[in-house]
Amino acid sequence: MPAQLFDPTFLKKLEMLTLAARQLFRGQTQGERRATSHGASVEFADFRPYVQGDDFRRIDWNAFARFETLMLRLFVEEQELSIHILLDCSASMDYPPPPRPGAAALVTAADPTPTSPPGAVAATKVSTNKFDYARRLAAALAYIGLANTDQVSLTPFGGPLTDKELAGGGIGGGLGATIGPRRGKPAIIRLMEALEDLKAGGQAEGDPAAGGGVGTPRRHDATGGGGGGGGTDLNAALARFALRTTRSGLVIVISDLLAEGSGGGFKEGLQRLRYGKHEVVLLQTLAPEELRPELLGDVRLVDAETQAGVEVSANRAVLQAYGKRLAAFLSATQLTARQAQAQHILVNTGLPLDELVLRQFRQMGLAQ
Repeated sequence: MPAQLFDPTFLKKLEMLTLAARQLFRGQTQGERRATSHGASVEFADFRPYVQGDDFRRIDWNAFARFETLMLRLFVEEQELSIHILLDCSASMDYPPPPRPGAAALVTAADPTPTSPPGAVAATKVSTNKFDYARRLAAALAYIGLANTDQVSLTPFGGPLTDKELAGGGIGGGLGATIGPRRGKPAIIRLMEALEDLKAGGQAEGDPAAGGGVGTPRRHDATGGGGGGGGTDLNAALARFALRTTRSGLVIVISDLLAEGSGGGFKEGLQRLRYGKHEVVLLQTLAPEELRPELLGDVRLVDAETQAGVEVSANRAVLQAYGKRLAAFLSATQLTARQAQAQHILVNTGLPLDELVLRQFRQMGLAQ
C-alpha cells in the first residue's frame, strides 16, 4: 500500500484517538490501558491485607497507624490491548468495479430517498471500491492501535489462499495467515505492505461482469439468498479464527456481511468469538449503489461469488421492493449482533474515510 495513503495531517489526527474497548482485558506487556489485574502504576485501586512474602515497600503505613493492621496499596496495572482486524477479501467486496475507459462514472444523489435503509449516509462523490475502502479503513484502525502501543494483528478471510498463506498458517474456511501481532508505529509499514498485497478473490476469469459494463453489473444479494453454493462462509472463518487465536481482545470485522446461512451467515461465528471472551465490532461496508441502487431498464445481474445470473426489469416498484428487503436484512444483522453482544456499524463507502473515523466512530463510541 503506497506510503502516501494518508497525508501527515490525517495521521496526526489518528494519533490523538484510541480504540475504545467496553471490557477490560488482561495483557502480557506494559501498555497504556487499564487492565483486569493489579500492578505498578500511579493510579490507586484498592487495599488488601498484608500476607507473608509481600513486598514491605508496598505497605501503607498511614493505614497501619489508623487501623493497626498491615495493609498493602494496590494500583491499576496498565497493559496493552490486543486488536485483531479481520478483513473480508471475498469477491463481493470488489465492488463497484472500475469503469471501463470512456464509460461514465457512477455518482450517487446528494440526498437520501425515503427508501434509504436506517443508518445509510448519502454520498456526494464518485463511488469508491469497497475493498480499497476497507483496506484503507483497516490501515487507519491499525495505525490508531499501534500509536497507542497496543498489539495489532491483521487476518484476511474470504479470498483464495496462496501457497505462502498456507505455509504461514492459512487454513480452510478461507482464513488467511495472520500478520502480527505487532506493536509500535513503525509496524504500520509492514501492515500497509500486507494490505497492498491483498486482493479480493473469487472472481472467475472471463466473467462478463468483471468489466463492470453498463447492463451487466454484479449482483450483491442483500437478503443473503440466491445463487446456490460458493458464497463466503463467514461462520467458518470466524469460528476458525476463534480457535486459532489464544489471546482475547478487540476483534474488528470489516466485511459487507453478504454471506450464506442464517443470521446473515455469521451468527455461530460471533458466538464462538464471544466464547473466547473477545469483544467484537462488525463494520459492515456497503457501497452507495447497494444501499440505494439506481438501475433502470432491463439488466442482467451477476453474483460476484457464485456467478449465478438473473434477468431483471428494474423499475420503481422493483427498487422499492429491494429497499424493503435491504432494510429487513440490515435489521436482522443488527439483531444478530446485539444478541451476541457485538457492536454493529453500517459503513457507507461513499462517506470520506476521515469523516467516518474522526467523527462517526467517536459518536458511536468505537474511538475516543
